[in-house]
Amino acid sequence: MKPTAAGLLLAGLAVATASPTTTCSTNSSTPSAPKGKWFDRFVVIVLENTNRGTTFGDPYFLNLTNMGMYLDNYHGTTHPSQPNYITMVTNSIAAGVFNDDDHNTTEYSIIDLMEPKGVTWKAYMEGYSPLANGECNPVSEIKETLYVRKHNPFMSFDNIRNNTRRCQNIVNAEQHFAKDVALGAGAPNYMYYSPNLDNDAHNTNISFAAKDIQYLVDTMLNNKEFMKGTMILITFDENMIYLNTNYGQPNAIYSLLLGNDTIKCYSCVDQQYYNHFTQLVTLENNWNLGNIPNGGGWDTFWRPFGQLRSKTDDICAYAPCSEYPDGKSPPPADADWNDQNY
Repeated sequence: MKPTAAGLLLAGLAVATASPTTTCSTNSSTPSAPKGKWFDRFVVIVLENTNRGTTFGDPYFLNLTNMGMYLDNYHGTTHPSQPNYITMVTNSIAAGVFNDDDHNTTEYSIIDLMEPKGVTWKAYMEGYSPLANGECNPVSEIKETLYVRKHNPFMSFDNIRNNTRRCQNIVNAEQHFAKDVALGAGAPNYMYYSPNLDNDAHNTNISFAAKDIQYLVDTMLNNKEFMKGTMILITFDENMIYLNTNYGQPNAIYSLLLGNDTIKCYSCVDQQYYNHFTQLVTLENNWNLGNIPNGGGWDTFWRPFGQLRSKTDDICAYAPCSEYPDGKSPPPADADWNDQNY
């Protein structure tokens, strides 16, 4: 008998031992964003349904790995897609979402902790079209542009979807992402990017997705002001475990951290166990946000990413002082990567 999605999510997770106590507010009056412990900006780009070996088989991703810190033991939390996206932004068990249907929840998300502390945010959705009056567009999919709601976790939260001010932070990626990166230091502190069904490899393959990722990565790395204090996570929602031939295998996925001054090493491997909840815990710890006041409390259990460079660290202590080359693709892959058993 196959395990349920809820069972897969619970596998390997321990029950939280502390109850979150943070209170939340949707008040639009917020202070200036605080400086983070490790970074001042976090960008996450989420791709789809690809095994690690397949990802490493693409030359661009293989080369890109040498420019950052590879998270060798990073896992999706469950199957199918949507609950993985949800667990990136809330601390309960996917807010009760265990399939790809449209779901609405009254639970809180990381946004409820960020806004009162002045941490700015924006969600970039390829192919998304907000409603003309500025409200959120809760449509399940837009077939012409390959946008799907199941890859937009913010739309499931009532206090985001029903709040016009917050809805204006969920934008069309093609129209806004490059413009916001061009703001440099003025770009949002938290930038969540979801490609369309072709560019995330869902309907295509990893080589097709690599073209979109290269454009996004180059757009960021070529802007020195934007990259100051910025950490980038490139990850996937899940691997291909849900196929009958793979069912029951670990949900390991390719995940990579990039940053000029926010990670401790380049072309290196962090073997600590992480999953999508780790994103949440890292954000909470970085800006001293406290914990999300839902009943799940998984953010009281997991640890943040472990190899991040503190603001008090010597900038040259862990990695080369030189910045990424402007306008360049990643350097050729080190032969050692080909020796790894991914």
